[in-house]
Amino acid sequence: MFKLLRYVFRWYSLKASFRYFGTLKRRMSFLRQGLILFFALRDARTPTFVRLMILGALGYLLSPTDMIPDIIAGLGWLDDAAVIAGAMKIAQQYIRPEHVLKAKKFFPG
Repeated sequence: MFKLLRYVFRWYSLKASFRYFGTLKRRMSFLRQGLILFFALRDARTPTFVRLMILGALGYLLSPTDMIPDIIAGLGWLDDAAVIAGAMKIAQQYIRPEHVLKAKKFFPG
């Protein structure tokens, strides 16, 4: 275990970590939107056709095979964010304040 940690920390740099967490903050905005959609999906008051659309969008977000792979820096999360934004636009009238509050509790900030 310690050999593995030494091997990994050989390439660790504080500058790279700050750069990664800076991009994570931008990613969290659409991840929070995905979580809002998840709570809307679980709500019994959401119509079935909207649930199916949300399920497809969340499936695409979690899928390892995308139009643009997530490994590509900068562009990898772009297609996921576009799908989530489209789903939010369609489902916005069915999103209730309690869905947003639950997502903010999960992703504070």
